[in-house]
Amino acid sequence: MSLIPLLFEMDPWEMRRTRRNDWDLFGLGITPREIRELMAVPRFPLEAARRAASSDLQPAIIGKDGFQVCVDVQQFRPNEITVKTVDNMVVVEGKHEERQDEHGYISRHFVRKYALPKGYDPKEVVSALSSDGVLTIKAPKPSEEQKANERIVQIQQTGPAHLHVKENASEEEKNEK
Repeated sequence: MSLIPLLFEMDPWEMRRTRRNDWDLFGLGITPREIRELMAVPRFPLEAARRAASSDLQPAIIGKDGFQVCVDVQQFRPNEITVKTVDNMVVVEGKHEERQDEHGYISRHFVRKYALPKGYDPKEVVSALSSDGVLTIKAPKPSEEQKANERIVQIQQTGPAHLHVKENASEEEKNEK
């Protein structure tokens, strides 16, 4: 008899079996089988990340009106929230000291950074806090003049056009020889 199935309890149907009541074993200690279950690779490792990302209000939006971000900050007072621009980034920070809520005492702190798209001016960033606790950060779309670095060149009117341009003196000497 091989030791591998015995050591690892390899049973292909084990994942489908469930205990009647997991609370019956509560407080009895952790068995080697339970340790292996905890160390097992999750079947869908990206599912938790996908769920966390979708639970946020919405990502940064770049639309016809410009750049916009909405952040849920209802757990913070207005004086506990700061929005600042650092280089080409918008940094949102919320922090409050320990206070009591319905479950006990809690302190919170978060920092979110958003990169402004190319061409957007960090000096134009504005923010607004709604009464229901949603912080909206906006940056207007850059104007076409700034975007293209385009300028109109004035046309000056002069006398008759000089169609024959004189060649350099050194080139004239070469042509004569």
